[in-house]
Amino acid sequence: MNPYRLPDTPRVRTALTHRSATTTVSESNERLEFLGDALLSAFVARFLLENLPPETDEGTLSRARTRIVRRETLAKAARDLGLAERLVMGAGEIKDNRQTGESPLADAYEAVIAALFLDAGYDASEKFVRETLADALRDVVESPPTPDAKTELQIRLQAAGKGLPRYAILAETGTGQNIVFTAAVYADGNDEPLGEGAGANKRAAQTEAAKAALTGLPA
Repeated sequence: MNPYRLPDTPRVRTALTHRSATTTVSESNERLEFLGDALLSAFVARFLLENLPPETDEGTLSRARTRIVRRETLAKAARDLGLAERLVMGAGEIKDNRQTGESPLADAYEAVIAALFLDAGYDASEKFVRETLADALRDVVESPPTPDAKTELQIRLQAAGKGLPRYAILAETGTGQNIVFTAAVYADGNDEPLGEGAGANKRAAQTEAAKAALTGLPA
């Protein structure tokens, strides 16, 4: 459990009120979530600029920020804060146990950021972000994210003057939960595949094809 203690203010209570529990948007956390999302992005961007090396490029900064602000990370922070137990939702959502889902928890977390910003100012809300996301922020500084295989392949092909990679699904086998897709990736204007791969969905198959292609390209 995160030791951070939220103040009990009207805005914080609104931040913890899901749309399903209200009759009007203004009584729910939707508008606060909108502001909190923007503030979170700014706070994380500032943290990364201050803590990653000056030579860190924009692509790495963007990937690092994405890792921090993704729903899984925010939902975990919300759970650690005990927001799942405090989130007010409609009877139907509670019956389905949706208050523990990533989406409503991440939205509530962002709404809390906005509530603190409006109640106590910039410094207070930024302090909340840095304390409640401390582990994620530390991890991304210690191990900045590298490009995924598809992005790395695109970078290398463009650097070599070969344009953008082109993906094609070659086969789809199996049924139900056991479907396997096979994909190939080609350089622009070339019908000879650079690599092939298989996966449980099209994106996974394309990623594996990109990985295979990278093994045959210069770094």
